[in-house]
Amino acid sequence: MNKLISLKKLSKIVNGVLIGNNIKILNFTINSKKIKKNCIFIAIHGKKYDGHSFITEAIQNGALAILVNKFFDINISQIIVSDTILALGQLGLWKRTQFNNPVIGITGSSGKTSVKEMTISILKKKYKIIFTKKNMNNHIGIPLTLLNMTNKHQCAVIEIGGNQINDISYSTSLVKPNIAIINNISEAHLEGFKSLKNIIKCKISIFNYLTNKGTAIFNYDDINQKKILKHLTNNYNILTFSLYNKKTNFFTKNIKIFSHKIIFTLISPIGEILIKLFLIGGGIHNINNALASAALSFSIGCSLKEIANGLKYFRPVPGRMFPIIIDNNKLIINDTYNANPNSVIIAINILQNFKSTKILIIGDMLELGMYTIYFHKKIKNLILQTNIDYIFSFGKYSKYITENNINAKHFINKTKLINKLFLIIKKLKNYTILFKGSRNNKMEILINILLEKLKCY
Repeated sequence: MNKLISLKKLSKIVNGVLIGNNIKILNFTINSKKIKKNCIFIAIHGKKYDGHSFITEAIQNGALAILVNKFFDINISQIIVSDTILALGQLGLWKRTQFNNPVIGITGSSGKTSVKEMTISILKKKYKIIFTKKNMNNHIGIPLTLLNMTNKHQCAVIEIGGNQINDISYSTSLVKPNIAIINNISEAHLEGFKSLKNIIKCKISIFNYLTNKGTAIFNYDDINQKKILKHLTNNYNILTFSLYNKKTNFFTKNIKIFSHKIIFTLISPIGEILIKLFLIGGGIHNINNALASAALSFSIGCSLKEIANGLKYFRPVPGRMFPIIIDNNKLIINDTYNANPNSVIIAINILQNFKSTKILIIGDMLELGMYTIYFHKKIKNLILQTNIDYIFSFGKYSKYITENNINAKHFINKTKLINKLFLIIKKLKNYTILFKGSRNNKMEILINILLEKLKCY
């Protein structure tokens, strides 16, 4: 449970001005609808909404104080700062300095959420943990997670995302991890990062705030990470993992990939153990993610048996290669949470493994800036070499994926796409449909429309 803190102390932490009574606060929120006991409402000016417009609602719902960027004529205490987002970060950092137990920081161009969830699946069976929930991996979500930390939590697992040059550096300066990992580095959010060189530079920053004698973990199969190793000082413990490189600390042997599970032997500094992952569609990237989570969990003090047991019970995260079973031989895979070139390639390779009729429904890959058309055409060329039976695209740029392919068609209307898809699959005895696209495509809407049609069929 959080400890009460006075508004006077809070105002010093955020370099603000306190107006009103010096009461004590227990909880923090940026959502005017979610006011807890002894709660201060922090008014965040975001991309879509300005929290200052919801102050009256927050007070009506029980807020005892507000943190704002200007004076409000109200009857409760307020702390005024120049920037409430910066103040939120300062509060998160203050709370982090109070936390005495290990903190894991996870970043990467793709797969970081799966690594986080695999790690949680292992650790929660042994420790009381706090972790990043849903997509709260940015400069607002991270300090909110940190504010919920107490020393009753035996460790914290924080996912660190970013789509602009200083995002990861700023967020990691708040997290100050004891153990840090870059799962992989590839072309993602190029609109903000501008180049792969900048992405590499920004990912490195997770190690700049690693606590003294902390542990840095590297994916040795990622060529871009080898460029990072030379930048690290000797103050860190370094662990590496690889699918096959026997010189690394964690590697594998006897990999067997089936349609509904993956089996391999994990080799580690403390011995070896059989690992079973129950994941539909397999995918070699899942083994990489499992190795990453094993290295993280080992660093916290987990045994091989605990690692194997935690991975055995891991299940896919909704929106990330999440299976929706229609029938014994009929499957929809929801991979609609986000898309960049690397994650699309992984998804296509997984789809190819199925023996059923293979259908890809693909949306735009966004935030690629000047490289947008280049990478969509690159995916088109990859698909032309696959055994995928049907490819339907939807969006502004995905037309470059389906052009010049007799098995492909581009749509500008969601209903027409699903109607065409439905006409095809109702004649099939078996099929696998993979939905993939960037977050703003809202590809999950297509899945919901299809499921409604299937329900009525």
